[in-house]
Amino acid sequence: MRFHPVSCVLVSAMCVGVSAQTVAPAAPPKAKIITVSEGTDMAVTVSPDHKTMLMDLQGLIFKLPFAGGKATQITGPYDEASHPVFSPDGSFVAIQSYAGGTFHIWTMKPDGAGLKQITSGHGDDREPAISPDGKTIAFSSDRAFKGSYDIWTVDIATGKLAQITSSDADEFEPAWSPDDKSIAFVSGAGIASKSVELIDVATKAQKTIASIDPTQGRFDAPSFSPSGKMISYVKFAGAGLFMSGARIVVAPVGGSATYTGKAEDAFPFAATWTSDSELVYTGSGHVLKVDLAAKTEAVIPFTAGIQSIRPTYPRKVYHFDSTAPRIVKGIYAPALSPDGKQVAFVALNQLYLMKIGSVPVALTHDTYYKQGPAWSADGKTLAYVSDKDGIENVYLHDISAATTDGDKRVSPSQEAQIMPAWSPDGKLIACQDHTGATVLLTLATGAMKPLAPATFFPGRPAFSASGETVSIATIKPYTKRFREGTSAILTVNIKTGKTEFFEPAPFESITTRTEDGPIYSPNGKEMAFVMDDLLYTMPVDASGKPLGPAVKLNDETTDAPTWSGDSSKILYLNNGKLRIISRTTKAVTPVEANLTYTQNVPTQKLLIHAGRFWKGSGPDEQTDVDILVTNNRITSVTPHSATPPAGVTRTIEAGDLTVMPGLTESHAHDDSDNSIYYGDRMGRLWLVYGITQVRAIADNAYRALQHQEAYRSGAAVGPRLFSTAEAVDGERVYYPMMIPTTSEAQLHREFARLKALDFDFVKLYVRLPFKWAEEGIQFAHTQMGVETASHYLLPAVSLGEDGMSHISATARTGYAYSRSFTGVSYSDVRTLLTDSKMWTISTILNPTMYVDNPTMPDDPKYKVAPPWELARLVAARDADLKADQTDAMMRVKDEEDTVAAVIKSGGYILAGTDSPLDLTATSLHLNLRAQVKFGMAPWQALETATILPAKAFGLSKDLGTLEPGKLADLILVEGDPLKDVKATAAVQCVMENGVLRSVGSIMAPFVPGNTTGNQVCPAQ
Repeated sequence: MRFHPVSCVLVSAMCVGVSAQTVAPAAPPKAKIITVSEGTDMAVTVSPDHKTMLMDLQGLIFKLPFAGGKATQITGPYDEASHPVFSPDGSFVAIQSYAGGTFHIWTMKPDGAGLKQITSGHGDDREPAISPDGKTIAFSSDRAFKGSYDIWTVDIATGKLAQITSSDADEFEPAWSPDDKSIAFVSGAGIASKSVELIDVATKAQKTIASIDPTQGRFDAPSFSPSGKMISYVKFAGAGLFMSGARIVVAPVGGSATYTGKAEDAFPFAATWTSDSELVYTGSGHVLKVDLAAKTEAVIPFTAGIQSIRPTYPRKVYHFDSTAPRIVKGIYAPALSPDGKQVAFVALNQLYLMKIGSVPVALTHDTYYKQGPAWSADGKTLAYVSDKDGIENVYLHDISAATTDGDKRVSPSQEAQIMPAWSPDGKLIACQDHTGATVLLTLATGAMKPLAPATFFPGRPAFSASGETVSIATIKPYTKRFREGTSAILTVNIKTGKTEFFEPAPFESITTRTEDGPIYSPNGKEMAFVMDDLLYTMPVDASGKPLGPAVKLNDETTDAPTWSGDSSKILYLNNGKLRIISRTTKAVTPVEANLTYTQNVPTQKLLIHAGRFWKGSGPDEQTDVDILVTNNRITSVTPHSATPPAGVTRTIEAGDLTVMPGLTESHAHDDSDNSIYYGDRMGRLWLVYGITQVRAIADNAYRALQHQEAYRSGAAVGPRLFSTAEAVDGERVYYPMMIPTTSEAQLHREFARLKALDFDFVKLYVRLPFKWAEEGIQFAHTQMGVETASHYLLPAVSLGEDGMSHISATARTGYAYSRSFTGVSYSDVRTLLTDSKMWTISTILNPTMYVDNPTMPDDPKYKVAPPWELARLVAARDADLKADQTDAMMRVKDEEDTVAAVIKSGGYILAGTDSPLDLTATSLHLNLRAQVKFGMAPWQALETATILPAKAFGLSKDLGTLEPGKLADLILVEGDPLKDVKATAAVQCVMENGVLRSVGSIMAPFVPGNTTGNQVCPAQ
């Protein structure tokens, strides 16, 4: 463990990372046109004269002849146009557009000119349908803000709105009847649409014209024939997001189906009827024309060119070998003492206490996890979280004691307790358990009782000054149909348990649901919180309920505010530095933390004699090999010699084992969501499964920095962590590690924060408009030298983004242009991925592979995980063994077909998991096994976790393969992974940055007595 409470001279070349990276200007981007002839989740509309089609392909609108042929692009990425529909006279087209950061209805000319916004506001307006008289557009919207989608209309000329439906159900995808009198739509709960309804616009009389059991399937996209006697819609088989089939159905209105489409993967968009006996729809990658009389379908062929921009820019320089002091930026959850003279915080995996003006003093000196320091009102006791007894629980520390050795748990439990908060009288502590429920701990008895039911990853609770109310930042979704909403303030009455939501401001959010408030002033007059990245206060009543409106206190990026006991000062973080603001004068005073650390680089000359050796690329392996490691890098790989090289300080005999590179987990969230409940177990779990590098994609900023610096310094045990902060998102959010961005000024503040904290990656999330996403891409490249990624294929290809963080995942559209609901990515996706040379990550998120791997939960290594995560693994295995996995396995096959096709064509698809949303560590091995099961050779699958990530992330000079000069990140495993990929999980020893550990020693704090690898790699 190497850390130093020493200040760095700001201009000294001896101090690494004092200021954010300065990057040279990027080279002009490389652009080319990629031609595709299939579409994934594309939609079409046909002009009334049947001469032209408009096609929504990858979020771009193309125009092409009705007979097919070469398509011409008429909208750009910034237009964010979809769902085109021709007016009855063909003079204009209605679209759904996300330009500006909210879905609204727009119109344009058929050539893409004359874009005009028709609706506005904070509600999402989707799925336009033009009335037969051409004067009105029906659409679905949540603009009533009552928790569901409804059908609305807007007068095109005047903008006058009318709400047509208003039930609690989600009602969407409207279609006008040809007589202009009625609208058909689908209705259900969320996306589970269970019926097609017909409503009379004038009388509001409503009837059901088709229904389905939502556990068996759902409907989408109704469309009337010209006579109004027939209706088409898409019928999906299955439940949830993942469907087993989708076909277009044609039926008399209110009657049974008379035609079922031949495409087994119909896309969820309305068909265009060109006559009572002919319609055009999309499915299985094609535009299809149906002749109902002949019951035939014909493909309308097309080609479309999509611009691809590959960014070229100087990459961030990593000082992997440096042992120069580095300034600590990962100051996690600082808490100001009631007297305003001390600060408690976590950094470098230790709990620190610092008198303002003095150097910090570490209260702990172990490798266990720490979190959430909180002061009692009298300033005599510090509550904090540690997992030193196995599970994260709340401990109390007497401030007069020099160490935490004698500290005891408040309420010993095998359930996690995180983010503690004191009641004003010092008798209770509120915290959250690992389910997201808020609980109360009684200090006198140790009793734990529930206060508020689980919400989706809430923030730290806070007591009102009266002690009557606890407030929490948590998600308040707008509807069931789409999961996003705002991070609002939830108040809970201590006595009654009654809950009530309050907005920090209309349509605004608490910036992050972690340490950004709300927190009550001790004088009981107001609460403070972070909104728009800035510090605000809001008046509260005597019980602690917000009275509003919020008042801004500063103009600089703020995190983790805490009050002084007299309510006169607030301590907060600004881009890695502590600041105190006067509540009355708003004067800001810097608080120097004066803490540095050095990277843990061993001094050694270590020789490993391996029975087998795979360097990390290609199909070949060597036998009987010596690998020489000097300090933290590989010096040589040579045939075994009985005479070791001069100066060898240690020899490891692994003649029965395979040495190979440590695996790279390319998509994880080490410091967000339920990762906080893992504590010290997280880093150890990665290592025992051979994962020595982790690319974190969206995390709590300061928790992520704290972990990264702790791993680098040796203060905690874990992998080489490439970290990032919260994802930059739009106005609506879902996860706690998303920044709800509502203004250009805030966007720039957020970019500056990412640079100041020197992160390794920038994540741009699903509600961020593409115009702002491009600003993020350019900033990351030119100002930070790091990569960006999102959930979207389009910006990665056309706007110069580096990658896509999943082959397919959540999208603001509700569907993905990279994979259909049945799990198929068509040749447009594969071609764009391959020819653009962007990277994407295969995160299967499908437990069906446990059918082939039923003993995985029995692996002793997984006991490093928290017990509830082990139970989740066992439950997933047991459920899969009992259920029919045919459809689920087909989804895995479809994904692996895409992975194999792209990789064999020279593209970059990497192995990842989205852990801990999926199970940490084991899921990466399931991913590799799935690739092999469906056709890839073991070495090809393993490359997705070795050389390919290193190349994709610009790190192949140092990582990815075991070659002279590269970093010594390697694993020793039993068996031969190139013959049986399952052997990759049989890890005995792990070396990360030259530090060698046995699996048994890594497991020891949580699974004592395990001796795996101890004989091969004994402790020194």
